[in-house]
Amino acid sequence: MKPIIMYEEVVLEKENKKIGFVDVRSPKEHEFSTIPGAVNIPVLDNDARETVGTLYVNGQVEEAKQYGVDWASSQLPSMYARYQELLDQYDELVIFCSRGGMRSNSIFSLLKAMGLPVSRLNGGYKAYRHYINERLDAELTKATFVTLYGLSGSGKTEILKELSKKGANILDLEGCANHRGSMLGSIGLSEPHSQKAFESLLFEASQGWQEGEVVFTEGESKRIGNVVIPSSLFSAIKEGKKVYIDAPLDLRVAQIHRDYVKEDNQKELSDSLGALKAFINEERVKLFQKQVMSGDVDLVIESLLVSYYDPRYNHHKSQRDLTLVSYDAKKTADNILEWQKEREQN
Repeated sequence: MKPIIMYEEVVLEKENKKIGFVDVRSPKEHEFSTIPGAVNIPVLDNDARETVGTLYVNGQVEEAKQYGVDWASSQLPSMYARYQELLDQYDELVIFCSRGGMRSNSIFSLLKAMGLPVSRLNGGYKAYRHYINERLDAELTKATFVTLYGLSGSGKTEILKELSKKGANILDLEGCANHRGSMLGSIGLSEPHSQKAFESLLFEASQGWQEGEVVFTEGESKRIGNVVIPSSLFSAIKEGKKVYIDAPLDLRVAQIHRDYVKEDNQKELSDSLGALKAFINEERVKLFQKQVMSGDVDLVIESLLVSYYDPRYNHHKSQRDLTLVSYDAKKTADNILEWQKEREQN
């Protein structure tokens, strides 16, 4: 590849080569948002970047540069080893920082001089975001959506996974958001994704969709945790076919137990229930918390479903193209695909 390359050129190169991205920004920047799949090998870690920034703000420009050089120099052996490891997996590497400036150029120049097959992304992460923003709406609205709706715990996410295993295209909105969509939807997960990270993962998921191709997804509110579904995508999903998934209460309780209850996370569950005080009597919330801590989690799940979540659910009750009672995610996925096949034939 060229020493300095545009993101759209990387997309074309990836058709014939295994190309990896290396994000040389600080871990904090990387965790907030990055190019999907990029590996973080920071030129400056969080503390070093903060120190350099403080020196610049104080007008100590030369001191800032010297501090950055000294810190990065001490990390070079480990950095080089990580680049070598990555080149066992990829044909070439593309290095980027925020805007394609000093951080990416410094490590790129060194690695290039040592003969490693690396390129520098022109414009850095900012240029990648510009590429995404220009194309996101068009990519997300190519598909024709079939959306799964249903009460909490009806197994919609598991059904989506089974559809994917059977070769169907899916869009896992909750996976892209790293949040399950409900008030307690981040329990047991890492930090929810930022809006930028969410949009990047949506874009990544849409690559390969053909115009009019059917994509299965799960019905969500416009906001999922910290992120907002792009208006174009939200409208396209609402215009699609709607499949309502029903399931017996005991299976729903079991599904939510699997999703939320992990070993030794009773304290996290109990603390999270505190957010319900804005909607449920405080004494009842305290009772739920006590039951969770004593191990009666399923009693709490059932009570919340019956008295809180189910009454609030009103998605498309009169607009169902198909209704299924699900006892098993695999069989339900088969039934949905059979229904979809019949639709296409007619």
